[in-house]
Amino acid sequence: MPERRVNKRLTYIDMAKGIGIILVLFGHLEYTYSKVLIWISSFHMPLFFVLSGITLALSDREEYTLREKLIRKCRTILIPYMWFSLIYFVVDIGNLILHKIDTDTFIYNAISSLTFYGKSVMWFLTALFLSELTLLSLNSLFSGKRRAFLYVMAAVVMIAALSYGASLWLCRLYEANRGNLPVASFINILKTVVRAGIVLPYVGVGYYMTKGDLHGSITGHKGRLIRLVTGLALLAINISIALYNGIVDTNNMILNNPLLYYIGGLTGSLATICICEVLPDIVPLITAGRYSLVIMALHLDLYVLWAGLQAGKQVYRYAPYPWVLATVTVLCTLVIGCIAGYVIDRYFPFILGRRRIKDAGAGHGGRYEGSR
Repeated sequence: MPERRVNKRLTYIDMAKGIGIILVLFGHLEYTYSKVLIWISSFHMPLFFVLSGITLALSDREEYTLREKLIRKCRTILIPYMWFSLIYFVVDIGNLILHKIDTDTFIYNAISSLTFYGKSVMWFLTALFLSELTLLSLNSLFSGKRRAFLYVMAAVVMIAALSYGASLWLCRLYEANRGNLPVASFINILKTVVRAGIVLPYVGVGYYMTKGDLHGSITGHKGRLIRLVTGLALLAINISIALYNGIVDTNNMILNNPLLYYIGGLTGSLATICICEVLPDIVPLITAGRYSLVIMALHLDLYVLWAGLQAGKQVYRYAPYPWVLATVTVLCTLVIGCIAGYVIDRYFPFILGRRRIKDAGAGHGGRYEGSR
């Protein structure tokens, strides 16, 4: 893999995350054109799971035991989940007092957080944790076997197929019982596990693509050209599939045609990664990618996207075009989110599961352990 690094981070990964979080913001705006929304939905969340598989492979070491790996996953994924869920709970208390939500919604949100179903965008972290846990466990189970990755990926495909079948049943069961809070909450727990099984192939592809170093030997100008052409070709395939398959929703497990869902998700994700590998370092994208988790966690439930929208409406008064409103909204949201990300990273790293290490040689701010 290319070795462009900033503070030991592969910058093309941060750039791809930056593109991903920008697409997430556009995807949550009603002012985004419908066909663009369909395209965005086809791969914007799969992209994060593929990238997580890449970072999992880069951080995975044979000398680590499975227990040590799982402890690290708990620290870097579940701790942010719990802190942001707690922040959501406090905000919900305020919304309840101000009568912006009713008591049933308040209770439902609290139970969703406590059962790890995840309120709002927090579903991403629980799906990521369970999918990475499953992949690491499968690797441990088949370790020592010749071509172990074939056994693992066969198991991954089987789990994904079973999860998709289960999701159809669970979604129907949930609709029939959504008025019964205890039953609906139990169904959501099952959906949490099934959702992780659905995204597992994306994590697996990212992991083994990196472990196998599928294109690391292609270097120089020829390698960059091959990556660019490959990326553009994959992007063309992704767009065609997305428009045919329609809008999909990984969170609610609405996949339409499941085969097209996975092909569209993988082609869009790999296209983004290939193109980012050949681009020069783009600092705004790198910054957005570095703080993508914070931006994702804050933009909806903490009204950061709403604040960006208010700024966008001011510009819209002078340039009344939907694309102008959407673009300005996303840019302002990114700025606010990056500032919040810097503050959290600098002064409250424990929210992200990071531990500060005292190191005089690391600069004024020291350095942090546990960053993904």
